[in-house]
Amino acid sequence: MEITVLKYSYIYIKMKQFLTYDLETAFLQKGQKRPATRMLEIALKKVDDQYQRLINPCQQYQSGQEVIKSLDEMNQHPDSTLRFWTKLLIGKGALSSAFKRKSVFEQAEAISTLLKRSDLVPKVSKYNVKQWLYALENSHDKVSVAQRFLDKYNVKETPKSLAFVTTADALAGALEFGLKHTWIAHNGKSFDMPIVKGNCERSKLNCDTIDFKDSLPMFRKKMDMDSYSQPNLYRSIFSTGYRAHHALDDAIALFKLLQYTAEKESTTVLKLFEVKKLPIKVKHKSDLLKIKGVGQKTVGKFKLKGIHNQKDLDNWVDLHDKSYFLEEFKGLYRYKKLAEYLYNSAVV
Repeated sequence: MEITVLKYSYIYIKMKQFLTYDLETAFLQKGQKRPATRMLEIALKKVDDQYQRLINPCQQYQSGQEVIKSLDEMNQHPDSTLRFWTKLLIGKGALSSAFKRKSVFEQAEAISTLLKRSDLVPKVSKYNVKQWLYALENSHDKVSVAQRFLDKYNVKETPKSLAFVTTADALAGALEFGLKHTWIAHNGKSFDMPIVKGNCERSKLNCDTIDFKDSLPMFRKKMDMDSYSQPNLYRSIFSTGYRAHHALDDAIALFKLLQYTAEKESTTVLKLFEVKKLPIKVKHKSDLLKIKGVGQKTVGKFKLKGIHNQKDLDNWVDLHDKSYFLEEFKGLYRYKKLAEYLYNSAVV
């Protein structure tokens, strides 16, 4: 019995060595590079746990105008970012679908309200974050009124509002959560990895010890698909969709795709990413080069005649006369002197 427990414990530990991660981000202004992208959400999925945080990347956000200005000062494209951010928050139920059709300024104002409300939640309280957010929603964001509301009612309802953290806090939590794990993202080399590294650098956090992997090239090698986008891969394999472009849902979906592929290949997830090292071919210099006047060009010409070494050359000289040699190898460097050397020294 003890042997069985140890065996399965070992397998369990091996499985925990990787995690999947995903980001939702702002949109960059033209001319900016990927590491400059600001994050709006980060999520990580391990075999037995998950981590997800919504992020407020703005320095100033007391009004919609401040949100727009803050995004612009960080070289993020305000209009594209706010359109996407609004869609993301609608998908999470924090904003009504009517905001899809509203102006960018109205969207920015609504996001500002959510960000400010999240800040109002006390750091220490006997009530949890969701209870506070619900109370603030129903108290016009007045903390004292929300406190009395919580003291009076046993709040169990789910709020529409969401909690946001700073980029530094979100990344610090993610790095602690993903310690000693290989981080795998789909198209991670081009997108997720440089963004994580860029945000870590700005937040003065060290992610140099993380082993980042990209699942996109691996799936291209292992599968024959018309499209290798993650939602299309998932639908092709599992015949159903999922809520794509939400970080945690994407991370969970990728985790399932990796498990499926590993089982199909009868291997572990991390071994899917191992690059097979081909044996190094040691090139041996032809002994023909030891003959005075013979260079690589002459060796190449000899090979076309089936002459690969000095023994082959001796045999060829035995079978052909000097005039034939001069005709066949005419134009080669020192070919006449080479003929003199070969035929004068040939054993008759």
